[in-house]
Amino acid sequence: MEFKEAVNTCLTKKYCCFKGRASRSEFWWFCLFTLLIQIAVAIVGRIMPSLASIISAVLGLWLLLPTVGISTRRLHDRNFSGWWQALPLAAALPATAGAVLEANWLLMLGGCAAGLASLALLVLYALKGTSGPNRFGPDPLDGAGV
Repeated sequence: MEFKEAVNTCLTKKYCCFKGRASRSEFWWFCLFTLLIQIAVAIVGRIMPSLASIISAVLGLWLLLPTVGISTRRLHDRNFSGWWQALPLAAALPATAGAVLEANWLLMLGGCAAGLASLALLVLYALKGTSGPNRFGPDPLDGAGV
């Protein structure tokens, strides 16, 4: 899947779609798109800081559903539930408790756990999907010639 096709799929055809599977190329092209948009907003922020905060907030709301959707579909391609993307949030719970209790060791533990969970998700996103159909649908690469 090419850059333009991946972005078009994520922002129009599957804007709020949490079913099915997504290939690595679709996922990573959309990640590149969001990174480029964020860089553009950062550049605008250097020129007009007050406008950048509004643009950043609107952008975050606009990209929230497609980002969660593509992440869910990418995990489905590995035959994992989309709920696995909440792992870093769950791993950060000790940090929340540490902040409330003013316990630095809990803050450090939660931060490390969230970092490791994020790294594990990054590996899952990068690995090849299961070949052939799985419980979430047909292989997105079948017939794609890739």
